[in-house]
Amino acid sequence: SNGIRRFGALLQRSWRQNIRDGRIITLRLGASVVQAWLFASIFKSVRDDKSLTRSIADRVALLTYGVINMSIMALMKTLDLFAKERSVVMREQMRSNYSSLEYLLAKVFAEIPLDSFFALVFAATLKKLTGLRTSMMTLIKTYCLMTVTSVSLGFSIGSITSSVESAMSLGVPVMVIFMVVGVINPSGVDTDDPPNIIMELLKVGSPIKWAIEALVTAEFRGMVFNEKDRGRWGQLKDLPRMGALAMVQDGDNVLKNLGLGT
Repeated sequence: SNGIRRFGALLQRSWRQNIRDGRIITLRLGASVVQAWLFASIFKSVRDDKSLTRSIADRVALLTYGVINMSIMALMKTLDLFAKERSVVMREQMRSNYSSLEYLLAKVFAEIPLDSFFALVFAATLKKLTGLRTSMMTLIKTYCLMTVTSVSLGFSIGSITSSVESAMSLGVPVMVIFMVVGVINPSGVDTDDPPNIIMELLKVGSPIKWAIEALVTAEFRGMVFNEKDRGRWGQLKDLPRMGALAMVQDGDNVLKNLGLGT
């Protein structure tokens, strides 16, 4: 049918736009590897040969920064591309070349697989370079899903703005809000403090919150501090001294103090 042919043509055009510049693809691939290496270098305590107790805070921070990194990269790239194409798309739609749905679906099928591939490379490299307990598959699936969510958010914001500048002006604050309400508070959860309804609603809508909590839960659930070579005093000395992570007994206790477990 005509609809299928139009969609096929749009998909082909979008895919060619993605792969025609090999230099950009190579740069993004290299950036994913370098970013994973950089995070692994910063959080040196997250190693198989290092103390588990010493790495508790670093594990939370490493997973958090990874989620934020993937979110910002995917959102900024999508906002820039989507807003730049807006004027061309509007002219073509005025000539009834295709519908908005056909264009959006074509972009989704062309953009998301490539963006997810870079998230996969980042997650796999991060797993190889660190001692994260989270399984390779869980890490890859979560970072890829976070990328898909950010791309979708970029599509939504780009569709209601008229230029790259206005898309960035709206997209950046939205992402900042999602980051602020999504990051885990290292001080823990105060059960005596009544929740703010607006903040709770923002948290529910923050994809960053759900991605961070999923990874942190997978990382610490069932973790046992069994460092026989360090002894009990070594474990106590390495534990964080302030906040919700102070004097925790095991991974489940970490989750409970952070408000992620019962």
